[in-house]
Amino acid sequence: MSNLQTRVITALVLAALVIGTLVTGSSVLWAGLVLAFCIAAVWEGQRLCGQTSTSSSALGWISAIAVLGSLWVMVFWLTGPAGPVFFTLLLVVSLFWLVVAPVQLGRHWLPPSAIATRLILLLLIAAAWLSAVLLQRLGVKYLLAVVVLTVVADVAGYFVGRAFGRRKLAPSISPGKTREGAVGGVTAAALWSVMAALHLNLAATPAQLAVATVAGAALGCCAVMGDLWESLLKRQAGVKDSSQLLPGHGGVLDRIDAQLAVLPTATLLISLVKPLW
Repeated sequence: MSNLQTRVITALVLAALVIGTLVTGSSVLWAGLVLAFCIAAVWEGQRLCGQTSTSSSALGWISAIAVLGSLWVMVFWLTGPAGPVFFTLLLVVSLFWLVVAPVQLGRHWLPPSAIATRLILLLLIAAAWLSAVLLQRLGVKYLLAVVVLTVVADVAGYFVGRAFGRRKLAPSISPGKTREGAVGGVTAAALWSVMAALHLNLAATPAQLAVATVAGAALGCCAVMGDLWESLLKRQAGVKDSSQLLPGHGGVLDRIDAQLAVLPTATLLISLVKPLW
């Protein structure tokens, strides 16, 4: 079987799982499916951070279970009272992607402590899980609007980069990415954001459309940051893919790197105009 056939089969299986779960309309089933992906991502993150000892691995899993388990309880049984916790987590993670991650990438630097990197990654994964669940509960169309924005930015960045790319964006982290491609991806994300805001009745006036444009551009930047940050993590670990869990596609983190950044930031922005908790 060729690599292309393997990639297509894996993609079809994943699409069937995701679409089938969303069609049921069950928040619990959706939360469980996303949680499974997140657990896989946590496992990959531990490997990338060099977590090899039994005690270190146990501590990582205990932390993951505590964080993700607490969020599950708050989402399904304490949604209202836990609102400030959700907002704080999304705000902190969004600021990480918009402020801290660019600095880390500019300096090619991650915390020297593997424990610190693992904890950061755990919070990023937890925030993405929370966002995916909250958006699905608000309405599948909101979830799809955010997910598709990431895809649009990625595809536009790829084709613009191939057609016009001349200057490397981060050659020592991701040699294939160009500044022109990044601008193309951010621009496409801004345009998609405006269309989505109109379709979802989140914007109508010129001022609101301007805000949607800026928000889309910010989310496009987050997509780039997520992609590059995971690439930096892999480069420091000396591996090409986060794992081989998804035949033909690498690991789960390889597939959700941009979503780790876009989902929490988009959910935070949507929470300012739509009640999510």
